[in-house]
Amino acid sequence: MPDSATQCARCGTPLNPRAVGGLCPRCVALDFFTPAPPDEAEFENPLIEDSERRFGDYQLLGEIARGGMGVVYRARQISLNRQVAVKMLLHGVLAGDAATARFKAEATAIASLLHPNIVAIHEIGEHQGRQFFSMDLVVGQTLAEKVREGPLPAKLATAYLQSVAAAVHYAHERARG
Repeated sequence: MPDSATQCARCGTPLNPRAVGGLCPRCVALDFFTPAPPDEAEFENPLIEDSERRFGDYQLLGEIARGGMGVVYRARQISLNRQVAVKMLLHGVLAGDAATARFKAEATAIASLLHPNIVAIHEIGEHQGRQFFSMDLVVGQTLAEKVREGPLPAKLATAYLQSVAAAVHYAHERARG
C-alpha cells in the first residue's frame, strides 16, 4: 500500500508525484464541479482567517450568493470601516487561466461603468492566490424573491423593466465605443 505522501488525501488513490494539493484528479474535479456548501467550503478555507473570517482588508460577514463562477459575501472593508460586497472566484488557484481571465474581464468591464443602476467596483485584486473584487453592497430583496410573493403590479414591473433596460443600454453603448 502506498504511503500517505503518494496517495490522495481524500480517497486513497495512488497519486502522480505532480498531483495538485495532495488530491487525485477525480477528487479535484469533484471539488471543482460540486463545491461544498458555503458553511463548509469558504469559511474553512485556509486563506480566510477563522478568528474574524478575514480575507485581506475584508471581514467576511456572510454569504450573499453563489453561482457557477464565484461566490459573493457581505463584508466589512476594515481600512474604511464600510460594508461592501466581495466576489471571489470559486476555485481559487485551481480555477484555471480561462476562468481567471473571464473573472478579471467581468470586474474590469463593470468598473468602467458609472450608472445609478449598476453597482460600482471599488477594488480588483488577489489575496493569497485568490482573485476577488469588492463592490457596492445592495441590500433588500432580489427581483426573484419579489415575484415569488406573486405577480408585481403592472406599474412597478414597468418601472423595474425601465431601470434594467436603461442600465443594459448604458453598458451596451459603452462596450461598442
